[in-house]
Amino acid sequence: MEIDRVPFLNRLRRTMSSAEAWGFSVVGYLMWFTLAPLIQAEIGSASLWVWIPGVIVGILFNLQVQSLGEKYPDVSGGTPNYITRLLHRYPALSRYLGIAYYLGWVSFPAINAIVLTNLIQFHLEPMGLNIPEKVFEIGFTAIAYFLALSGTRAVAILHLFFIFPSIGFLLLFCVQGLGWLAFSPQSPGLLPSSIDAISVQDWLKWYLFAAYSFYGCDTASSFVADSVHPKDTLKALSWVAWFMPLVFVGGPLVLVQLATAAGLEGNLYGNFLAAAKPFWGDAAPALVTLLVAASCLLGSATSVCNTPRILFQLAQDGLLSPVFGAVSRRGSLEPALLLTFICSLGFLVWGNTTRIVVVSGVSFFISIMGLHLGLWMQRNDPVVRWGRLSLALLVVEFISLVVGGFAWGWMDFGLGLLLPLVVIAIDAAILRIRWASLHLPWWDRLHTKPVTPPKNEYFVVLQVGILIALICGTATISWLIRSRLRVEAGTNNPYLLIIVLMTLAFVGVAIACWTTLPQVAAIEELAISSTAQAKELETTLNELKKAQMQVIQSEKMSSLGQLVAGIAHEINNPVNFIHGNLTHLEEYTQNLLRMIELYQQRHPSNDPDVQAMAEEIDLEFVTEDIQKIVSSMKVGTERIRGIVVSLRNFSRMDEADFKDVDIHEGIESTLLILQHRIKDRSDRRAVVVIKDYGKLPKVECFPGQLNQVFMNILVNALDALEDMNTKRSYQELKDTPPQITIRTSAIDNQWVEVAIADNGMGMPDPVKQRIFDPFFTTKPIGKGTGLGMSISYHIITEKHRGKIKCFSTPGSGTKFVIEIPIRQQTISAFPIPAES
Repeated sequence: MEIDRVPFLNRLRRTMSSAEAWGFSVVGYLMWFTLAPLIQAEIGSASLWVWIPGVIVGILFNLQVQSLGEKYPDVSGGTPNYITRLLHRYPALSRYLGIAYYLGWVSFPAINAIVLTNLIQFHLEPMGLNIPEKVFEIGFTAIAYFLALSGTRAVAILHLFFIFPSIGFLLLFCVQGLGWLAFSPQSPGLLPSSIDAISVQDWLKWYLFAAYSFYGCDTASSFVADSVHPKDTLKALSWVAWFMPLVFVGGPLVLVQLATAAGLEGNLYGNFLAAAKPFWGDAAPALVTLLVAASCLLGSATSVCNTPRILFQLAQDGLLSPVFGAVSRRGSLEPALLLTFICSLGFLVWGNTTRIVVVSGVSFFISIMGLHLGLWMQRNDPVVRWGRLSLALLVVEFISLVVGGFAWGWMDFGLGLLLPLVVIAIDAAILRIRWASLHLPWWDRLHTKPVTPPKNEYFVVLQVGILIALICGTATISWLIRSRLRVEAGTNNPYLLIIVLMTLAFVGVAIACWTTLPQVAAIEELAISSTAQAKELETTLNELKKAQMQVIQSEKMSSLGQLVAGIAHEINNPVNFIHGNLTHLEEYTQNLLRMIELYQQRHPSNDPDVQAMAEEIDLEFVTEDIQKIVSSMKVGTERIRGIVVSLRNFSRMDEADFKDVDIHEGIESTLLILQHRIKDRSDRRAVVVIKDYGKLPKVECFPGQLNQVFMNILVNALDALEDMNTKRSYQELKDTPPQITIRTSAIDNQWVEVAIADNGMGMPDPVKQRIFDPFFTTKPIGKGTGLGMSISYHIITEKHRGKIKCFSTPGSGTKFVIEIPIRQQTISAFPIPAES
């Protein structure tokens, strides 16, 4: 069933700075941070055989995603939504793969909540205290979602404050640990004396488990559509790629050599504490606690910002319910966040980090396989860097998925395969349930309600009261906990303070976002409302002016098209009558001539009157010339019929919908109509037309409108050449004749390109920048209206969802490049590729 696309108004605004977008890019390192102790506990130094090839693949993967992001800078969600474009011919498969990637990230808040809860329990156990683990896990999972519901910018800014204590200390751990191993006298050595062997089955099993890390460093691509500077945001992918060896190889070396104490098993805090003590000394517990707490909160913040964007873009592309494309004023994707929160809570049912990683990792791994499948299928696309290598990686990944998946357990493997189908089923149910809140119009009405500061003074009192209650409650709870720790434990644990402070930072910002900040935003909106209304009025007037211009031009072209079609029809009838009779006339003439010739042979006559008449009419000449006259008349009628066909092809009044047409036929029709301006005349030199036609398939378009674009561009080129010719000498015209070059080519299996260039005088930059503006013209009054190129831009970009670009340098001519999709339905679910 085809799903309607989300309306154009539901778009993410580019409000995120480069620094904020870069902050989201490093969370892939935190996945290694979470998974490394589990792998270390199971296979020891053999983990290096998993991490080293994983780093190589991860670097190639990041650089490939960066290349895709450059092609699709307006696509939110990153990698999974690039998969849908690579596999656009298989919408059901691409939707499954996009959801599979989404589920891999949805589990991250749950994993971080479990790690944070275990960290608190680790610090409380020496005091004989226990906590309700599930309550804490749900609470830590909900904090990030609570904050994200108030707006992405708040999360992005808060996110930056956790970058240094998490990524900063993680990189410091790797660098300082490697330095200590390399140079300290107490070091066991930079490299282990021997690396444990690992079987092929175990390698495949742990490659599947660790893939989360080296395939998860592509996070920056999710926020390209939000970024004010998308190209700068994409640079983060290459930076993260080149730092992978330090983290994914250097980090495991430090753990293998220093986290060797008994009883550590897969305990994250214990492993990193044991490894850090030799070089961080007494500061190790505080720094590792800070690193773990900040990393978990940072990872959750990234996940709650990343995952809703995947659903949002899938809804934009018509692959999910439109409701997931709802966007609030502050950029919050509420329906997508609510579903994501429910899925995260679902992962907590397992309550075991390893099992969550396996189940969600299988889904995530399938989506990566889908990306490599798409890259191989589109291997001839210039944006694909390693198309053939992708096939080899796909084979390895398939074997790893099957062998590794069953090694972890058929039940978890099966759940990982089925979970995307469960989400798709939920989406199908949402489409059929008639609750208003499950459909986009309800959210649109909610988001378009005007935001005004409360007029009721009691509402302000309530806001202040809530803030006071929260502050006092937090202080009271802190005092009670502190008192209880001193009385029952008789000791002091300063490391819990780190966790409490970081958690309160999240809670505090969330409180502000839900109470104070909306009121500040409302006041700001009122302060700028008059300016906004003035701008809106100006925009409306410009739009009306543009619409009026388009209506006038449309009516003009419609009338002209009807006139041309009518004339062509009227000419066609008598010409066909003449052309049809010429065939008979030629036959009769030939018969009469043969009869005369036969009569002369059989009955020669010396009658002087007959001889005189033959000489008077010049019978020999008439006999020869009458055949030429009939042939010439046939050529003339053929040419008239060709002109009529060209006129009808150009007007195309009978085709008001998309039609499959030959682009070359439209160009030829336009050239034929303009032949009177192209051919040589006494007052001007002929224009040389060079045709470099490529092999093009039939293109789905509005033929008449596309021919109008060709006409406008060619007329402008001819005007430019005529202006240039008036300023050149005869010798200059002879040496460099006026020339128009028309080149066509197929960019790939989705787009065709038509380039029309002249060797005129070119345009300066100020003119070139305004060439598509309505009513802008450099021609004298009465010769140009300034509508032609504006209408052409509208036809190409809006009617055909293509691109038209102008390249011109003074003295070097002008070139217009048109790119349009071969099939409109192919791109109906996807944004137009950005200009390079």
